[in-house]
Amino acid sequence: MRTFPDEQVWPPKPPVEEPAEESPGASTQPFPSVPGPPLPRPPATGAGTVAATPVAAPTGAPRTERPGERPPPETSATTEETSPTSSRPRSRRTVLRAGGAIVAVGLGLVVSAWSGYTVYRTGNPADRIHTVAPGGAMTLMHVSWKASVEQVDNLPGQKPLPADRQWLKIKVTRTALDAEGVSLRGEPQVEMRHSDGRVWKVLPESNDLPEEAKDHRVGTAYSYNMVGVVPRKLAGQVEAYVRPATYHVVEDESVKDIFKNAAKQKDPVQDQVLRFRR
Repeated sequence: MRTFPDEQVWPPKPPVEEPAEESPGASTQPFPSVPGPPLPRPPATGAGTVAATPVAAPTGAPRTERPGERPPPETSATTEETSPTSSRPRSRRTVLRAGGAIVAVGLGLVVSAWSGYTVYRTGNPADRIHTVAPGGAMTLMHVSWKASVEQVDNLPGQKPLPADRQWLKIKVTRTALDAEGVSLRGEPQVEMRHSDGRVWKVLPESNDLPEEAKDHRVGTAYSYNMVGVVPRKLAGQVEAYVRPATYHVVEDESVKDIFKNAAKQKDPVQDQVLRFRR
């Protein structure tokens, strides 16, 4: 006896679909799943409530806002990009303040230097040069002045000089024109100068002025003899500069009278110089 397996007769079975034919190169093998990093868990906002954490959109991608959601605040980078000149006013103010401080300091130094120069010039006025022609004379403060310069190779009692040095003998003659000129009998300051600004001092050697003021005669010439050393190559170019004394010498004058007369003196103090050309 032949046995048959049970078959469903009701309800009828659905028709069996034939599998579609696959195109060449197609595959029905499913892709394996690749596990990714776990998503961050949002912080809890309340009991049993979890706040949704917005995911930042990639740069340049449009952002979709949800209803009721506020846009995120702009970052500092965005602010700097949109306002490239936001830091310029502050830096400009800093530069202006620094410049003002430098100018103030400079003005202070200039004012201080000028004030010091003014005070110095008050007691030390600039020289007033009076040029005298070669062999000539000039009258200054009641006295007629003359000067001569002579080159000599040796001086008695002095050691020979090096080959590049030259002795000079300077003779300054003064003639008082009146009693005022006689009282201005102080020894003058004499030096040798070159046109390039170099200066050489001279040393007094002798003079023939009377020791007593009462013996000093008006109209009589008296001389100061001096010596100096200059470079040999400039010996014929240097010139004598004579600065006459401005203080008065009076016979039997008391100290009180000396100071009183000095206060009344109108002539400038040590600022007039005679230049004797050669």
